[in-house]
Amino acid sequence: MMSLLKPFEYQVEGAAWLAGRRRGGLHDEMGVGKTATAILALDSIRAERGIIVCPAMLRENWIREFRRFSSRSDKLRLCKGRTIHDYVAWSRGRYNFLITSYEQATNWHPHIMDRGELIDAIVCDESHFLKNPDAKRTKAVLGPGLDGVGGLVGWADAAWNLSGTPIPNDPIDIYPFLRFTHCMPLGRTAFMKRYFNSRFSTYGSKQTCKEETVAELRALINNNALRRTKNSIGMQLPPIFMTSMLVDGNTQHVLDMFREHPGLEDAVLRAVEQGSLSFIEAQHVATLRRLVGEAKAIPYAKLLYDELVSGQTDKRVVFGIHRDALEFIRSFLERKGIRCVIVHGGISERNRVDAVNDFQNDPECRVFIGNIMAAGTGLTLTAACELDMLESDWTPAGNAQAIMRIHRIGQERNVRARFIALADTIDETVIQVVADKVAAIAEIEGQQMHAAPS
Repeated sequence: MMSLLKPFEYQVEGAAWLAGRRRGGLHDEMGVGKTATAILALDSIRAERGIIVCPAMLRENWIREFRRFSSRSDKLRLCKGRTIHDYVAWSRGRYNFLITSYEQATNWHPHIMDRGELIDAIVCDESHFLKNPDAKRTKAVLGPGLDGVGGLVGWADAAWNLSGTPIPNDPIDIYPFLRFTHCMPLGRTAFMKRYFNSRFSTYGSKQTCKEETVAELRALINNNALRRTKNSIGMQLPPIFMTSMLVDGNTQHVLDMFREHPGLEDAVLRAVEQGSLSFIEAQHVATLRRLVGEAKAIPYAKLLYDELVSGQTDKRVVFGIHRDALEFIRSFLERKGIRCVIVHGGISERNRVDAVNDFQNDPECRVFIGNIMAAGTGLTLTAACELDMLESDWTPAGNAQAIMRIHRIGQERNVRARFIALADTIDETVIQVVADKVAAIAEIEGQQMHAAPS
């Protein structure tokens, strides 16, 4: 049996807070240690049967954290839910906890609903994955009305959600959480009408919180969620310095794209500001993002190589979106003798865990290259204190999640996060739009606005 780690006092206090609530949220800042806190809470209520829903990449991490923090780790049987066979084994009582992904939980939703079996607890990790009320996974987990009825959480005696970014893109994203905790009786339309108004900007209209309802909305959140920052718990982490860097690349394909689609640039900026992800994921926009990423990859790879061999940096984390761009950087550096590891959707779960371990523990492994979706949440990459966003997420929470991979417990050096932008393209403007959205979210959360990359 692995030796148990002693939790911090604030984690014990957080566990007691969760254990005293049937529905609640743990919204501690990223890097504070929410997983351990939730496990301590499960121990506190003596949960014997439950489900942990999390991004697929984090299933192994949950099993490891159970072994490190649960006083019952030698008795609990944990199942990593990857296939229907895993679910069947758990449903027949062979395991206490089913630790599975949002995708699998959605697939197994009909089976669980048919069984109608009460469970002790369900934990939704990185619960901002449930921000879209119309998404299939949101309805499967929270129910069509987001209040648990008809969803997985409806069968749990205790249901908690965990997220360091509960408002990932826009203040209205908090609505599913408020419905989940049963503190919001209003439907979504009525909710928006009461707390928000439309504001028109260069790129169209968006919802902003009414000044007279900010305090009320903030109180609703604070009464049903616990949020501690690193500063509030006395965690002495070094500061984060955010900067941006322009690189010159071949922009011809990008310019051709704009000529083929007149008005595309304004439409993209409007979608980024409004969080219109369905448009952002449209084929022509996806093509534009890929072209920008590939145009940046070549000059950036040369820049990073020069910084590594000149001793300007010992280790570096690089995040992006498109596999081809990330694989080019890996291939370029390895041909030059720089050892890298890479994590994207095509890397197996076991190899992803090995990649993190190699980067953290092997001084010869100097670069971690990750896709934001596959590696931007839950991981610890504190062997590096410098991170480059080759391709920025178009939501503030996505970028914050990625940066917190290196700014968390164990980091002792000043942290630098650098946003790489392709000169004379839409990249520069997108960064400013995302920065403006950070300010709106900070107002609801009662935080000071972080400086935008510059």
